[in-house]
Amino acid sequence: MEHPEMKNTVFGEVLAELLEERGLEVTPFKVGKLAEEASLDGWKLINRMAAADVEDAGQVAGIATALELSETEKVRLAVAYAFERRAEEYLTLPA
Repeated sequence: MEHPEMKNTVFGEVLAELLEERGLEVTPFKVGKLAEEASLDGWKLINRMAAADVEDAGQVAGIATALELSETEKVRLAVAYAFERRAEEYLTLPA
């Protein structure tokens, strides 16, 4: 993979895997175009793939539609996205 930083998060890993399963390249340009099709900000989505503690990319349901994900794949993507956000919240709570 040319851009391994796009797999720095669980969400990034899952999304990259789903893209690769469909024969799509995991590059900033391709992910940016996908985000545009899904009515998301491409840079926010790319940044979210690279780091969990960045600004939320928004509703990823549009990605599921653009990629024509199965129900199982939708759940995988949603869980990866939501779990990582919750984990980040727990890690930043004061002791």
